[in-house]
Amino acid sequence: MNRFRTTAVALVSTLALGSFAAATAPAAFASHADSAPCATQQAHVDKATAKLADLTAKFAAHPTQKNQKAKKAQAQRVAHATARLDKCLAALAS
Repeated sequence: MNRFRTTAVALVSTLALGSFAAATAPAAFASHADSAPCATQQAHVDKATAKLADLTAKFAAHPTQKNQKAKKAQAQRVAHATARLDKCLAALAS
């Protein structure tokens, strides 16, 4: 009987928490998405650019092959994020 009660309580609490999360999540995402259409892309560009600046400063003293590859990969991430932001802004303009 104790095992049955524990399972029942776990099931009911999971359903209750799941329904609460499902009810609040779409409203939070909808209000955030409507406020600034390209905010996510801009945040990605800002984060990638900051990371590239950190890598450049960190690896300036010790330019090894591995460091150069990491810096090149981050530069590509910045370029791709910038392209996505430009595409989003172009879609808004038209």
